[in-house]
Amino acid sequence: MKVLHIVLLVAVLCCSVQFSKAIQRRIGAFNIQVFGQSKAGEWWVMYDLVQILKRYDLVLIQEIRDSSGTAIIELLDDLNGSTGNAYNMIIGSRQGRSNSKEQYCYFYKKSVFQVLDQNEYPDYNDDFERPPFNVRFRDKGDGKEFVASGLHAKPDDAVKEIDRMIDVYTHIENTLGTSDVVMMGDFNADCSYVGSSDWSSISLWTDSRFNWLINNYADTTVSSTDCAYDRIVTAGSLNFYSGKVYEFDKELSLETYNPVDVSDHYPVEAYVA
Repeated sequence: MKVLHIVLLVAVLCCSVQFSKAIQRRIGAFNIQVFGQSKAGEWWVMYDLVQILKRYDLVLIQEIRDSSGTAIIELLDDLNGSTGNAYNMIIGSRQGRSNSKEQYCYFYKKSVFQVLDQNEYPDYNDDFERPPFNVRFRDKGDGKEFVASGLHAKPDDAVKEIDRMIDVYTHIENTLGTSDVVMMGDFNADCSYVGSSDWSSISLWTDSRFNWLINNYADTTVSSTDCAYDRIVTAGSLNFYSGKVYEFDKELSLETYNPVDVSDHYPVEAYVA
């Protein structure tokens, strides 16, 4: 009996050692509401944004509305000033059917991730207000690769756009050469935009290849609303886990008096190992 206990103890220790060797990376997606020159000019908002963003190894930023292209550079500079020049960025083109154009951008730690390839979804059927921006990353620590695909869905078309993300996944497989994908962003996937009766018609939800890390009961809004707008959806063989909402107003001592001045969305986040 004592021998059995020793064998079990050794097995547990071995598993613990293996687990401790696993490299964990924190990824996130953050809709920084109407991010442009106005917010970039408010040092207290920028300070709070830096405190939020520097927790991530990789983070998707959405709703960048700045035709000059300088606000996001200022944010990156502030972030690097606080972290010893730790971050780089890759940004997509300005998109949108109206005059109100937006960009997707990924901030990533230079010591952790390397950009291998990227593309924007060729939206031949005009399914998306802002076609997803797809970037293939390589982890410099363990060599694992995956594609991050960012989406800020048009609220009134959220059901259709989320459903068509399954086509984006196929496009990623065909053009970027991997099935390991994390789709994330403000999907507007709740409340008046996606109702309980809509889920059965959304392929990204019904297809068993996809794992939704932020559930329908989450609240990703900073204000008094209770909606699971922002999501993280994964596919493939990599281990994405522990999806959660980061409630920055409860976790940080903010410089801003009103957290909605930072954004009306919380970031959503998960780990990959």
